[in-house]
Amino acid sequence: MDNTTRLLQRHTDQIDTPETLIAEASDPELARLAPRARLHSDRMDATGGWATEPLPRIDADTHRVVVILPKSMERLEMLLAVLAGQCRSALELWLVGPTREGIRSGLTRLEQRAEWVQALDSARHCKLYRARLLPDRPAGLDDFAASFVYQGLKIISYPGVFSHGRLDEGTRELLAVMDTQEHRGSVLDPGCGSGVLSAALARAGREVTAVDNSSTAVAATRATLAANQLHATVECGDGYTGLGRFDAIWTNPPFHQGLRRTLEVSEALIRQAPRYLNKGGTLTLVANRELPYPRLLEESFSTWRILRESNRYRVYRARRS
Repeated sequence: MDNTTRLLQRHTDQIDTPETLIAEASDPELARLAPRARLHSDRMDATGGWATEPLPRIDADTHRVVVILPKSMERLEMLLAVLAGQCRSALELWLVGPTREGIRSGLTRLEQRAEWVQALDSARHCKLYRARLLPDRPAGLDDFAASFVYQGLKIISYPGVFSHGRLDEGTRELLAVMDTQEHRGSVLDPGCGSGVLSAALARAGREVTAVDNSSTAVAATRATLAANQLHATVECGDGYTGLGRFDAIWTNPPFHQGLRRTLEVSEALIRQAPRYLNKGGTLTLVANRELPYPRLLEESFSTWRILRESNRYRVYRARRS
């Protein structure tokens, strides 16, 4: 159970109601803590299977919204604007999050859109604030879109998507080897983010499948492909679940969850990759050079090599025998 959930546990009698919406509900324990509340998460792997949408929706009978602090302040600003745009009158809103992950900055954003802001509780290095969110004009994803151009491709992203509004250095290193590789067959882009890899691969003539556990990222990838008149299959998914085999996998796997550094996702991606590659298929990935990916590649593939490296990054290529 996350520390924010433990703090909310002290207020179960208020939030465990059908009139409560909990937004950014990434902790599965929230479903057990408040089974009568309506939960929203844009991430498919968050909990027991509620529908994933990029943004929460307020029902006519919603009397209280609890917002779990997202790691991106830009996403919090978007969430507050979207929620305010659905209000007909002032609405009770709670904001909860860890002190180390920016709850004070979140409070500043809340104060810009709310009245009667007050501290409600504090425990386990987390803080909980209560306020009355004021109505505002309707807002949606497109109001917060950011775009940039990479080698003639227009890339669209939304707050909360990895490397929002810019091309990160690791992906730039990965794209640099694309021009030197043979482009044919089917390719999977797991963790597609804003869709820059998917768009580049589709433009190169590959049959692309893009997946991400964030429905906001899925929306961004679809917008990027549409902006460039390119086609790919884009799905909200968790890892390789429900997928077939591919001739290639291209990825810039994550190694952070919030502020915590973890190899859990990337390790699973590498170890399971051979099962989802056709014979002779390849996995091409980029990573910070100090991460222990050579060991994982050695244990999972018969052959692998370094295609490109800089002071910070390495691009690896592994092949299924």
